[in-house]
Amino acid sequence: MKRVLLILFAATLLFPACCDTSSRRDNLLKEIKKAEQELIAKDFNVTMEKSQRLMDLYLTFVEAFPQDSLAPELLFCCAAVATASQQEKFAITLYQRIYDEYPDHAVRPIALLEHALAYDNMGDAERAKPLYEQFLVMFPDHPYTEDVEHLLEMVDKSAEDWELFMQLLENQVELE
Repeated sequence: MKRVLLILFAATLLFPACCDTSSRRDNLLKEIKKAEQELIAKDFNVTMEKSQRLMDLYLTFVEAFPQDSLAPELLFCCAAVATASQQEKFAITLYQRIYDEYPDHAVRPIALLEHALAYDNMGDAERAKPLYEQFLVMFPDHPYTEDVEHLLEMVDKSAEDWELFMQLLENQVELE
């Protein structure tokens, strides 16, 4: 009888903890949804404060629930907001984190590509190039492989070369 009471007592202690975790997860997701809606409100009044709040919520969720299926996607969203907020170095750390911590997630190849693009956009060809190459080795059948091959060719080209490249692409699209 004591054993049954002990099990029931333990269950009553654990049940609220499980509910609290589920409730906390749901509440965080509601807060994230609200912050996302505020960020992209009709007036398009995007402020650094709104962006930072949203990034903080994404990171709070990921830290609280790192094994949740949404964690890598929310990290990716956080990186996108960081990029849009001109916090490229922070975005790079998030893309690297996705790549390292979520090896089986579908967003992993895009995180690697965005990581390379962030360095490329910062003018750091030395860091972008190996990441493009890594993408091609790791994900040879990815739909973006051809695009990455083109980016790799252009990684350390001048602005004039890029302009010529873009004109060639436009002409190619017109011919198709």
